[in-house]
Amino acid sequence: MTATIYITIHIIMISSARGTEAERSARPGAAGRPRDPEIDRAVFDAALNLLDQVGYGQLSLEAIARRASVSRPSLYRRWPSKAAVVVAALAKVAGTDPAPDTGSLRGDLTALASTMAEMYNSGFARRVVPGLLGDLGDQPDLAERFQEAYIRPRRASTKAALARAVERGEIPPPADTEVVCDLLAGPPLLQAFVLDRHIDAASVAHIVDAVVTWLAHGPDPGAVGPARRRRRP
Repeated sequence: MTATIYITIHIIMISSARGTEAERSARPGAAGRPRDPEIDRAVFDAALNLLDQVGYGQLSLEAIARRASVSRPSLYRRWPSKAAVVVAALAKVAGTDPAPDTGSLRGDLTALASTMAEMYNSGFARRVVPGLLGDLGDQPDLAERFQEAYIRPRRASTKAALARAVERGEIPPPADTEVVCDLLAGPPLLQAFVLDRHIDAASVAHIVDAVVTWLAHGPDPGAVGPARRRRRP
C-alpha cells in the first residue's frame, strides 16, 4: 500500500498448511530461531481486514488469531493487546519515511502532508484512530510502543527533510525541529478527528506554506528573508 491509504488492503491469504508450519517455528520449543515473518504478515493482514469490517471497538485478539490461522499463544507472545497489533500494522501500512527527497523543502513537506491527509481522510482511519488514541492515553507502555514504532521514525523523516533543506540553502537551521514536526502533524489531526473535516489539497497547501514561510523567515513576523532582524533591547 503506497500513497493510496484509502485502505485498499490487498490481503495475502496464508494456506492452513503454511500457517501450521509458521506456528511451529514460533512455539517455545523453537528457542533461538528467528521470528517468523509469515506470522507477522498473516496477523497484520487479518487485523487490517477486521478493522475495515468491524472497526476498532469490535476488534479482539481472538478474532485476529482466528482470521490469521495462528494460535493465540503465538499472537500473545508478540503483542500483548489488540492496540499493540494495530500500532504495528499501521506502522507497516502507513510507512515510517513519509518525507521523500523531492529536491525541495516544499516538495518534501507536501508529499508528507498529502500522505498524512490521505490516511486521515480514509474511512479506515476514521474508524480506527479515535479508539486507538483512547487506549494510548490509558496505557503508558502502549503509548511508548506507538512512539517507538510509528511517531519517532516519521518525525526523523521530517527532520531529515529539514536537514536537506538547510544543506541546499533553502532555510536557516531551525531553532527547534520538534516544533516543526508538531506544526505539520497537529492541524491534520485536529481537522480529521476533532472537527471531522475532509482534508483537501488546499488545506495541505496552506499548512505547508505556513511552515515553509515560518522556517524561511523565523518566528518574527517582521523578519524579511532568511536573515532575521535583530531585536532591539
